[in-house]
Amino acid sequence: MYVKARRTLWERIGPIWRIAFEEAWAAYASGTVPVGAVVADTNGAIVSRGRNRIFDDAVEGQIGGSRLAHAEVNALLGLAGSSLDPRALALYTTTEPCPLCIGAVVMANVREIRYAAREPYAGSITVLDATSYMRSKEIRVVPPDDADAEAVSIAMGNEFHLRGNGPRVAELVAGSLAIRPDAVALAQRLHAAGRWAVLRRMSAREGIAELLGQIDLLAQGV
Repeated sequence: MYVKARRTLWERIGPIWRIAFEEAWAAYASGTVPVGAVVADTNGAIVSRGRNRIFDDAVEGQIGGSRLAHAEVNALLGLAGSSLDPRALALYTTTEPCPLCIGAVVMANVREIRYAAREPYAGSITVLDATSYMRSKEIRVVPPDDADAEAVSIAMGNEFHLRGNGPRVAELVAGSLAIRPDAVALAQRLHAAGRWAVLRRMSAREGIAELLGQIDLLAQGV
């Protein structure tokens, strides 16, 4: 039953998360940090969307080529000029927000954060409890509730870091290994096989199905 559920992840996660993961996959395919984000209202209507563009060009309404060009920031920039009450909006992001993005949510006055995957190294949900000002915002947090969605996000993120081979890659991988060794094992397999060159040509739906299929194979020792 669990394997069957994995194969229907795309349908199960719903339209908001599908858009968020499409954005994350677009970032992954372009060679930047694979994180996507969406801002939606209480009725589930998508207000804005964005993806990480740290190592990618800017587009209209989003920043790029900057260390500030995070997915959550770009999604929140889409609220500029909106007449909607930000306190009635929620930010959906494929990875636990970092300190920059937590600050952006607070200052944008959005009152709900939903994230699909934990991020042991830079994830900073606890910052919401750091000061009286942060606590006064009373931001509701909805942590990951789908193991497969989390695995996909962590696998993409770790494969990206392994491919980049930056100075903190060992710490980044070690943090993920402590919570999702299956996703890290997949990232290592993808990296060793140079699989990104093939994956980046797939759609988000196809790519996510491929990643979950590979996790199944790893679990079977294949």
